[in-house]
Amino acid sequence: MPRYSEATLAAIKNAVNIVTLIGDYLPSLTRSGSKFKALCPFHDDHTPSLEVNPERQSYKCWSCGAGGDVFDFVQGYDRVEFPEALRMLADRTGVALETPSTGPATEARGPSKSDLLAACAWAEQAFADALKRAPEVMAYVRERGINDESIERFRLGYAPDVRDWLSGRVRREGFSMEMLEKTGLIARSTEYPDSTRDRFRGRLIFPIHDQGGRTIGFGGRILPAAERVAVAAGKHVAKYINSPETALFKKSRLLYAADLARGAAREAKWVAVVEGYTDVIAAHQVGLANVVATLGTALTADHVPALRALADRVVLVFDGDNAGQTAADKALELFLGHEIDVRVLTLPDNLDPCDFLLKEGDGPFRALVEKAVDPLSFALRRAEARFDLNALEGSRQASEWVLTILAKVPAANRAGLDVKVGKALDKLSERLRVPVATLERRLTQLRRAAVGRPQAAPSQTAGPAAAPAGPPVRIADLDPIDRELIQIVLNDPSVAGRLISRVAVASLRDAPLRAILQACYDLHGEGESPTSERVMLRLDEPGVKSLAAGLLLPIERAPLPDSVRPASWEDRLAGVLAKLTERDWQNRLRDLKEALDETDANANPDEYRALQLEYRRLMNQRPDTKRKHAS
Repeated sequence: MPRYSEATLAAIKNAVNIVTLIGDYLPSLTRSGSKFKALCPFHDDHTPSLEVNPERQSYKCWSCGAGGDVFDFVQGYDRVEFPEALRMLADRTGVALETPSTGPATEARGPSKSDLLAACAWAEQAFADALKRAPEVMAYVRERGINDESIERFRLGYAPDVRDWLSGRVRREGFSMEMLEKTGLIARSTEYPDSTRDRFRGRLIFPIHDQGGRTIGFGGRILPAAERVAVAAGKHVAKYINSPETALFKKSRLLYAADLARGAAREAKWVAVVEGYTDVIAAHQVGLANVVATLGTALTADHVPALRALADRVVLVFDGDNAGQTAADKALELFLGHEIDVRVLTLPDNLDPCDFLLKEGDGPFRALVEKAVDPLSFALRRAEARFDLNALEGSRQASEWVLTILAKVPAANRAGLDVKVGKALDKLSERLRVPVATLERRLTQLRRAAVGRPQAAPSQTAGPAAAPAGPPVRIADLDPIDRELIQIVLNDPSVAGRLISRVAVASLRDAPLRAILQACYDLHGEGESPTSERVMLRLDEPGVKSLAAGLLLPIERAPLPDSVRPASWEDRLAGVLAKLTERDWQNRLRDLKEALDETDANANPDEYRALQLEYRRLMNQRPDTKRKHAS
């Protein structure tokens, strides 16, 4: 892997405020004392367990173990390798990257993520320019109720109905065909591998952005003229298509307009989820900027962390028709399995959100949001609508349907929902005139049956919700004495020089702690102070970097009484060195005792006597652990 100088890495790191960086990714980041906390994006977090230390410029999740510096966060969140994270942060800060030194020659790996982002940004501009030059398409967009301000805000574009309109101009713009293929903008024929075609033709283009506003993919809606031509030729064309899965584009975890909705959602403390691009645009256009949409897919568990990162409450908006209600039924099972405040809103008169918003405006929509119900109440309403509760069989079907949904709530998340489930059972009991105890017994049976079924394989979609690569190093599994020593060195680098002659790296029991201490000693030997920032840059293993970040962020215990002051680093070091001396003494005694046990006094009397004398001498030299060892 190319190696950049430590000066370059330090320049980029010093130019990035980790609080600002993580805040741009995680709207849930809020101040907590001298630090900041947020819901961790690397696991399904329910209470803020990610802690950011602005003084140390590091972060740590106390639940899943993720941690490190700005490079580690970008690597973990954006799922990129270190060189790509470095380029992304260099672009963010404006720091120029020198030509890196390289190790052994490596095989070319194709376009980088930065290259793909540049290609997507270029294509977005090309589509936008094409729309401005197509008055008939602009007229169609305006007929759909989308004004010029929204066209600019959402960067809408147009892909002409020409086989190679985009690919034909790619080379003169400095991009390669491979780059366009990797972004999904062109497709290769399965029958004729040397033949390619533009993926988006004769379509209105909806660029899709990540949380940082970077273009990572596209959605395309077939235009009426192109649709008529296709139908006349006997071809079936999809109304909407999206970019395929790429290194940038993961459809099952992305939300349309999440970058534009973030600020408004944080301010309003709720975010609405609709089904289509034009639904989102209509909402923003009438003043509801806290609205997002899925990308033509049903809501999945991968969407939940992204929604939770936007706001505390999620309002699911569904059409009033049968298709909308069926989608709502499926969403119920998903969101009941997560401790997240969800409300369900069904629009009246079978209207879709776009039509309702453009016709009624934001006021009536906000009023409906206020009346939106929680998923369990919605499930009861749906049961009343779907089944004849006055008939014996209808009552049985209704109870079975609602209880089956409740039984799918994972055991890990059930504790926080027990009160809601209890209320739902009370309502169901009252409506069906069935004892609560009967419903509870049936619910228990369904839960046991659900546990017995094979579980679906966990999602393999790469994304911010995925755990960081490699097993995390658990602080609790490390030797407590060695762990405290490393914590002291990281927080007070001035002690490193005194430790080199007293604590050998090999004497530490855990490899991750040895790696950190070795980095400290190496820096000291080079005349550099082993500050936490320099140490982090020296560490290669993500798990070790995460550990170092954790040792810089000690868990805050209950406040000490006013009369009690915490021990200084010097005092703590004295205590640790005393314990290490005691441990070394005990280890030597144990080794001598084992040697004595393994030596035959009759066969090797001289050797046995020498070991015995050394054992007795050492017994009389027990270290005084009350002495100060930090001097």
